[in-house]
Amino acid sequence: MQRLLACLDVSHYSQTVCEHAAWAAQRLGASVELLHVIQRNDARAELDGAGLATKPGLLDEVMALKAAEGRLAERQGHLLLEAAVDQLRAGGVTDVELSLREGGIVETIAEREAFSDMTIIGKRGAQADFAKGHLGSKVERVIRQSRKPVLVATRVFKAPQRIAIAFDGGPSSRKALEYASTSMLFGGLDIDIVLVGGYTDSNAAHIDWAQTQFTGRAGVKAVQREGNPDAVLPQVIRERGIDLLVMGAYGHSPLRNMLVGSTTTQMIRAGQTSVLLFR
Repeated sequence: MQRLLACLDVSHYSQTVCEHAAWAAQRLGASVELLHVIQRNDARAELDGAGLATKPGLLDEVMALKAAEGRLAERQGHLLLEAAVDQLRAGGVTDVELSLREGGIVETIAEREAFSDMTIIGKRGAQADFAKGHLGSKVERVIRQSRKPVLVATRVFKAPQRIAIAFDGGPSSRKALEYASTSMLFGGLDIDIVLVGGYTDSNAAHIDWAQTQFTGRAGVKAVQREGNPDAVLPQVIRERGIDLLVMGAYGHSPLRNMLVGSTTTQMIRAGQTSVLLFR
């Protein structure tokens, strides 16, 4: 049985993460692990940094406040997970495990990912929930360190009926396309294979290879456009009524992405569809 890792926080995205997880679990016959991570701060280190660690009684007072905050965070985490499992069960998913952990968010997700087949995470975390247009740094870090598919959920869930695969012939996009052609997740759905680039022999070969992966399957169409992927992909999504974008993630180094930008980040940040990413 496949296993999904659904990552929850106290942002508005927890509900849509659960909705995406229920949809995927139903189609895959998968179980779901609901994960919430509580981050702890070192009170002494914070006081040291502020030059206040030697002030009499201050450390004890801060430690008492931190303990109270910890109890509140733990209670909040339990309530969040309980609400999430109720939501999944209402969606027909009964095989659910609850995980409340302490530690770093990225590190904990990486640890739990080893036991899962796919990670589902909100487009923005709790700290970035109101920073519209900005992708939370932890979301990008989760994607970069992941060795499993990562489904980045938008704020509003819509059960996918038509998906697009952003395909450039590279290793990560081939991995994404092979998954889409074999997984029950996309069984019976309409699929557009989207290649952005000129009509070259190389691109024609890429399209031919991609189409052979879906031989005999109805509802699959190749779409080729010239232009910049950052502009073309959103246009295709609007024109074709795409509900979910499937693509390779961060094909270039972090330094190059910082200098010239990243289509991955652009599609997650500005796009109105959820994105399934492959490294």
